[in-house]
Amino acid sequence: MQGERPMSAPPRGPSGDTFSLRAVVLLIAAGLMAFTAAALVAIYSDPQTEGTYGTNAYSYSAIGHRAWTEILQDLEVPVLLSRNDSAAKAYDGGGLLILAQPYSSTDAIESMELMFDTDRVLLVLPRWSGFPGYENRTWIKLLRELEVKDVEKILHVVDEDASIVRSEETPDWRRIAWDSAPSLDGAQLIKSDTITPIVHSDAGVLLGEYRVGDTTVWVLSDPDIINNSGIDEGDNAVFAVAMVDALLQGGGAAVFDETSHGFTLSPDLWKALLSFPLNLAVLQGLFAAAILVWAAAGRFGAPLPPRPRLKAGKQVLIANTASLFEYAGNLADILKRYHETCLHDLGRHIHVPRDRRGAKLTDWLDRTGRARGTSESYSQVYDAVATAINGPSIAVPALLRAALRLHRWKQEMIHGHRADPNGLRPGAGAGSQDRGRTGRRP
Repeated sequence: MQGERPMSAPPRGPSGDTFSLRAVVLLIAAGLMAFTAAALVAIYSDPQTEGTYGTNAYSYSAIGHRAWTEILQDLEVPVLLSRNDSAAKAYDGGGLLILAQPYSSTDAIESMELMFDTDRVLLVLPRWSGFPGYENRTWIKLLRELEVKDVEKILHVVDEDASIVRSEETPDWRRIAWDSAPSLDGAQLIKSDTITPIVHSDAGVLLGEYRVGDTTVWVLSDPDIINNSGIDEGDNAVFAVAMVDALLQGGGAAVFDETSHGFTLSPDLWKALLSFPLNLAVLQGLFAAAILVWAAAGRFGAPLPPRPRLKAGKQVLIANTASLFEYAGNLADILKRYHETCLHDLGRHIHVPRDRRGAKLTDWLDRTGRARGTSESYSQVYDAVATAINGPSIAVPALLRAALRLHRWKQEMIHGHRADPNGLRPGAGAGSQDRGRTGRRP
């Protein structure tokens, strides 16, 4: 059609690449911002420690000991929550290594072996484990007492012959150069011939000392003195701070080892980049780099041909209209209306009597068709149309064939059959759809 323009190809960058320079710059900037955000998340929020409910220094639950570390910090005692090389940090800084309620797993036991690489160690044996509630995942809903053999596995790292006993009575504590006494009922105690008692009773030792090589190890048998649920009972807070003060002789830091609770943080940069959450930023950066390489690379093979533009003319318009009708799914209704239109158009050409309806109209059209020499009678054409419309399944080919037979029959009724030597020419009253479609001329 006049003035019609061919469809243009998708827009490309100035150099013909898939992405423009501006888009590439935006992709790189987005990748850098994502990497920076992930780094800040790794620094200021730790997915490993958030929401923990276990026996560790990050936990606010009843069996955790977050309160102990905060009390020490309020008293201006340097506190370090260590997740790698804890013994080396305590040794180099002249500090105290604290192993509070470590797990009894194989990995935790192996990490405890490193405590003999420093000078002073405070080991607090575990007693409880728990399960969180659904309302608050940082609180304990179900509390379970550990089996004695699991606690003894940890104690045997220091003393292979020691055993654990649990007393049901309120002990009468005896102290050696110790001002405060703990408040504790039903204590978990140590029975050993090699431990030096510091706080003990007839039932066993609550706090005692071991000498392993050049390392001084204090062992507190019951964690209820230092955990969040028990540190505010009686003088337990004073007792918990006094233990640290007694061992911190050089003014160093209290290094709480968290590797024994599974909280590890590798100082290796490459290993850190491959761990959560920094690995997400690395993957996003690699994805952005792949897009950049793809945008900068040349295409493979010949370019795709442009889409053909729409052709002009009635044929294309009719074909598109027919496709829309077919897509709408109402071809049967269209055939009904076409049948009515054909009869109305035929009435204007051959003057169908107005009183002819139903069977009378069918009989009159059949007789008129025979007189005009049509190849088919109206009854045959009508049966084909009715079958196509009312059949068990409406098929497009059947509808089209019925419409074509109806069109030929109407043309023959108006102009006569082409094989008829007396074929009629269209009169002045011929419809617009019939003009130019003459029958056989004499």
